[in-house]
Amino acid sequence: MNLITHEDFGVFQTECLTVDFILNVPYQKEIIQIQFPGLSANQFYQFINQWENLTKFDIILSRFDLVYERINKSTDKIDTKEFLNFSYIQFQKSHPHRKLVSEKNQKGLILKIGNRKGLRHYRIYTRNNSLRFEAEMKGYLIKDFHDLLIASNFEEQDFETRLSYEYFKYSFELLSPSHLDWLINRIRPFQYKNTFILDDSRIYFHYLNQLAFNQLKEKQHLITLLRLLVYVRGLKYNTKRLTSKFRQFRFPLREFLKYNKQTPNQYQLNKLKQFFSLVRENFLIQSFTDKHYRMIVTVPEVSLYKSEQNTWNVEIWIAEELFDYLHPFLFPDFFQDKLTKDKFQVLFEIIKVYSSSDIRKEFHIQEFLDNYPSTLSNKQKKKIKEYFIYYLKVFNKQQKLQDKVLDLSSNKLLNIYDLNTSDLNIAVFENLHIKFS
Repeated sequence: MNLITHEDFGVFQTECLTVDFILNVPYQKEIIQIQFPGLSANQFYQFINQWENLTKFDIILSRFDLVYERINKSTDKIDTKEFLNFSYIQFQKSHPHRKLVSEKNQKGLILKIGNRKGLRHYRIYTRNNSLRFEAEMKGYLIKDFHDLLIASNFEEQDFETRLSYEYFKYSFELLSPSHLDWLINRIRPFQYKNTFILDDSRIYFHYLNQLAFNQLKEKQHLITLLRLLVYVRGLKYNTKRLTSKFRQFRFPLREFLKYNKQTPNQYQLNKLKQFFSLVRENFLIQSFTDKHYRMIVTVPEVSLYKSEQNTWNVEIWIAEELFDYLHPFLFPDFFQDKLTKDKFQVLFEIIKVYSSSDIRKEFHIQEFLDNYPSTLSNKQKKKIKEYFIYYLKVFNKQQKLQDKVLDLSSNKLLNIYDLNTSDLNIAVFENLHIKFS
């Protein structure tokens, strides 16, 4: 998987590149060190990208700096000063024996981690309207990168992929998640999911646009799509190459109804026909945020037809790549059970909010109740609040959510098991299990 592409440069970029040119002259060997900082480092890197062979030069890569510049957002929950202060406190707790310095200069605040003379040095600092995360690597840590550089191994982007992997890995080990949305999105595919079994008891999920689903039907159709993708995994299929490789599935409509634990009557059959009509139009697929994911989940062809036995059948084409895709989220299929309308609404809201790319997930339960599609009695409202608490605790038990919850009304931290029906506006935090090789 490529973690860095040429399009990323300028935001995630080579900050400093230091090379030693060894000049062989009679009776002596001299080393000239050249350092390319900032934009010149990027220019030099792009230049050597075009060289076919660097072996004719006696070069040693002695230091490499990488930086990610995060532009401040109006939606940030805390400002950069608060983030740096929080990171300082958290780092002292997590790494009490490592060197940490906090400074302020004319340009703003700066946090320095490690020794500048050591093999690694990390800095976080403010610049204009941004926060910059800069890592320096040298010595044996970049020996392999030197070999790749000399081999001009850029075609498959081994050099960039491995270098950015080390940068992301080290950043994740050092820092707290806030203001690291750029990092979290890149390392989520490395989640260690050994606690989950990839079978039909799970729903494979991706990031969702946090848009308003106005009708219960829309929500049900989206869940049906996700359950369809799990269902067809267990079916026989033919493959065919259209613009890319696709799997062709054929199955009786009634069998999919049985899988969904629905009665195969005319009403349910009509609902499924409507669902497949929406799938054909790719209407539901627009709910997902990632362009690549939307592309591979797109259904190029689906048809409903009656067999000679007068039963309805489905023929559907689904991209081959989708079945090998590492989904960011795996949820237990709560929808296997027959849910009440209220339970479904709550569960869908939890999964929708959880599937936002931010590691902080905000639940405004009072607003949810105020906008509920039907009038609720006080007893129903209490029950809905209890559903929220129950499912959030289930997610915590599955280690998908951290123990701590932020009460947005009082700005106090609570334990998730201390939640009660008076906590109407809360923020929970995704639990990441990253296993780097």
